[in-house]
Amino acid sequence: MSSATARPVIIDTDGGVDDAAALWWALTDPGIDLIAVTAVDGVVPAAIAARNVLKVLAAAGRSNIPVGVGGGPRLGPVPKLRSTDFIHGADGLGDTTTGESASTPKLEAADGLLYRLCAARPGVVSVVSIGPLTNLARTVERHPDWAGQVRELIAMAGSAREGGNALPAGESNVASDPVAAAMVVAAGWTNPPLMIGLDVTHAATLTQSEFDLLAQHRTHAARFLDAPLRFYRTYGSTFTAPQCPCHDLLAVMALSTPDLIVEAPLLPLAIDTSQGPGWGATIVDFRALAFAKLSGAQQQRPEGFHDWRIAMRVDVSQFRRGLRGLLGA
Repeated sequence: MSSATARPVIIDTDGGVDDAAALWWALTDPGIDLIAVTAVDGVVPAAIAARNVLKVLAAAGRSNIPVGVGGGPRLGPVPKLRSTDFIHGADGLGDTTTGESASTPKLEAADGLLYRLCAARPGVVSVVSIGPLTNLARTVERHPDWAGQVRELIAMAGSAREGGNALPAGESNVASDPVAAAMVVAAGWTNPPLMIGLDVTHAATLTQSEFDLLAQHRTHAARFLDAPLRFYRTYGSTFTAPQCPCHDLLAVMALSTPDLIVEAPLLPLAIDTSQGPGWGATIVDFRALAFAKLSGAQQQRPEGFHDWRIAMRVDVSQFRRGLRGLLGA
């Protein structure tokens, strides 16, 4: 349960296995007050993602937390991507039967919930995006003042130097709706958002030690996550084998553990929406670091770039310690 000083947070999720781990962290971290969860189309359709969220909330005894569901088409053209059911399972949770109910009740629209809760407390609520950025982009589109009301945005999205996973240069959450990602990058955020991309999520991995602890079912979180994470490990580890990333968990942990991300320079960021070979890429202008060291070396910034903090190094030992705590170490 959250403490009186906990930070109010909304998580936007596409209902996958690593999303479930991220939700469990938010629900058990005393520094986070999870005030809502919104579901977006991604590894599973938004309605199934919402159902998975409800399963986690029920298992954690927190069914009182409001859940919103996204809807409608992507914000622009999208590349043809392979289904991720071989990674997350057709149900998004490793084809496990964890939790209750096969149906999703009628829930509030995601963009309405995001806007309403942030507008009620401007500059107070943080948002963590751990799925495609469609819900956030739709909220920006319908409520242009929303971004300025968010205290902080952390997005598990993109890749600065690691390359892509869904496309040669495109990370999955960005490649799933590149135009939405571009809209979110360009929105008028009060503080520069933090991009948690593959550069750090491919470093912050689970080892066999974490999986051995997971199997002991010492906590409710471990009991829930054991089967889904074992399913996910097979192909979710494609780029990191034999270790396993847990992308979305790192993004939520970074919110309440500021020193977890060791290096996150402020750099110009843009999204490639060109429908060419770089479609879905997050383009980071690293030249800015060199320009900053030499007076007079600065060049004009290309159009479409906006300042974001780009996570480049993570304290892997601290990540694993935190995870082991969640699992009952």
